[in-house]
Amino acid sequence: MNFRKLLAGLLLSALTLGLPAAEPETKKSASPSAAGKKASKARPGGQSERTCALTLTWWESPPLAEGDTLELGVQDDFGVTPINPPTMNASGTILYEGPGTVAIVRKTLVPDPSGKPGAKPVEGWAPFTSFPLGAADREVLGIMFPSPGNVLVRTFNIDVETFPFGGFHVYNYAKSRLICSMGNKTFTAEPSARAISPLVMTKREVVNFYLGLPEAEGKLRILYRAPLILSEKMRRLYFVLEKPTEDEDDRFVTHTLMIHVSGHKTIEVLRNGQTASKGPNPQESEGASSGPPEGQVTPPVK
Repeated sequence: MNFRKLLAGLLLSALTLGLPAAEPETKKSASPSAAGKKASKARPGGQSERTCALTLTWWESPPLAEGDTLELGVQDDFGVTPINPPTMNASGTILYEGPGTVAIVRKTLVPDPSGKPGAKPVEGWAPFTSFPLGAADREVLGIMFPSPGNVLVRTFNIDVETFPFGGFHVYNYAKSRLICSMGNKTFTAEPSARAISPLVMTKREVVNFYLGLPEAEGKLRILYRAPLILSEKMRRLYFVLEKPTEDEDDRFVTHTLMIHVSGHKTIEVLRNGQTASKGPNPQESEGASSGPPEGQVTPPVK
């Protein structure tokens, strides 16, 4: 099995424990001409149920048949906004103003809205998947997981008030309690929970990091240890998963998603059509060698 698919399966299994699959909303397909356009009227009452800066990314690219394409959009109170989600990359943020359940739609052939007998199908938008937003969500990251017959979306509140740049959040989807340390500040990552590093960077510097597994008699088995190049311009989501294996050195896997300040967009910025702030290229050196190889924890340090 491809390692990337194994990692996706592990995280999908962890995320869906107690998390119902998101079912597509059943609603009338939007007109093809409405794609990318904003209507002149909002919902009755003039205010949308939810308003947020929405970023969508695939955990892994969905498998497509040869010659097939996947054109997606987000349906809100004003029409359909076309999207092209990257893979594990927090870019392409859009302004969402709509119901509490976000409907992602796919461009396809739909019945002719005229209803004339024998009329050929026309290009339009059909339900693809959906997911709920929290009432307080203003900046949201949605990670899309392709699975047989459906696509599941897991959302993360990334408001800068709770997840500032320079921050480091650990999502422990392993079954074991883990101990983390950054710059000599230690914190615990409980199973199926988020742990927030107490260290928030205010400048670019090298910080010692380790991830450990508590053992009997107060001992700690180090799973990963390395100096990280961190800065106040980057925030990171660090996922830890556990593989079903008897090989203790190959039991834990990790993956990191980094969000750079240069691509940060707020609701206000999106309404004004501007970028929130400018900075160096997100691919600069501070993110190039900042952790374990993609998807894999290195063997314990002796």
